[in-house]
Amino acid sequence: MLMDKKIKSRRRKVKFREEIKIDPRGHRIYGPGHTYWTGSLRDGRDRGPYPYYCPVGWERYAFHVNDNYDEKFKGWSISYHGTKFTYGLSILLSGLAPARLDEHGPGIYTTPSIIYAAHPRYAEIKRIESSDEKNLYKIGQYVQYVLECRVHPNKTKVGPETLLVRGKATIDPNFSNNVIEWATKTQGNDIVNFNDPNSTVVCTGLMVRVTDNHPGLLRESQWWYSGHLCGDKTCCFLGVDYNELMKQKFKGYGMIYTNKLNEGIST
Repeated sequence: MLMDKKIKSRRRKVKFREEIKIDPRGHRIYGPGHTYWTGSLRDGRDRGPYPYYCPVGWERYAFHVNDNYDEKFKGWSISYHGTKFTYGLSILLSGLAPARLDEHGPGIYTTPSIIYAAHPRYAEIKRIESSDEKNLYKIGQYVQYVLECRVHPNKTKVGPETLLVRGKATIDPNFSNNVIEWATKTQGNDIVNFNDPNSTVVCTGLMVRVTDNHPGLLRESQWWYSGHLCGDKTCCFLGVDYNELMKQKFKGYGMIYTNKLNEGIST
C-alpha cells in the first residue's frame, strides 16, 4: 500500500513536469530603459486589494499557467517567494509546501515586496563561478532567484515581518513592516499543485537578479543589518563568508544601484 502511494505521487510529479510551459510573451527586464514605472501600477488590470510596484533590477521569466490569464487571476494579488537553488526546480515541478515555521498560521508564505523576498534567509545568493554559469549570465558575480506568485486574497492572511527588524529600519518604502508577510491557506493540502484549478497560490514566473557586487551591499538591502542576518550556512544563504561581507559593507563597496543589474542575463 505504501509503495502504491509512492508510485502515485511519483506519477503526479511527472505529470507536473509535462505541464510546465514557458511563455516568452511575459518575459520582462525591470528597470529604467526597459519595463519601468513609478508608484503603484495602474494599467486597468485587477490585481486585488494590494498594490504592485516595479521590481527594479530583476528579470522575469514567465510561465504559461492559463489560457485566460487575466480572467483566471482577476482580483488575485502578485507576491514573491524566495527560494534556494536546490529547491527552486523541485517547487516548479512538484508545487509549494506550507511553511514549517508558521508565525502567521499555516499556509504558503509569500510577500508583496521583492525586497523582502530577496533576503538570504529566503532567497539564496549564489556566486557565479563555473564557465557554464558565466556563459548563461554573461556578466555579474552573484545571482538570486525568487518565484513570482499570484495569491487568492480571500485566502491570504497579512502579517508583519518575522526577521526581527521591528522598528529599527524600513524594509521596503512601499509597504509597512507590519503587512509585508503573507500566509495563504492551502485548503489542507500538503503540496500546492499549481495545475490544480482550485489552488489558492500559483507560481507565474521566475524572477532573476544578477549583480556585480554582493546584493547585501545594495542600498535596498541595508535593512538586512537591522534584523536577523547570520553566517550559519543552513540559515542565511549568503554565498560568501559572513565576516567578508561585513568587511565589504563597512568599506562602502557597491552601495550605488546601476543598470548593470538589468544587463546580466542571457535570454
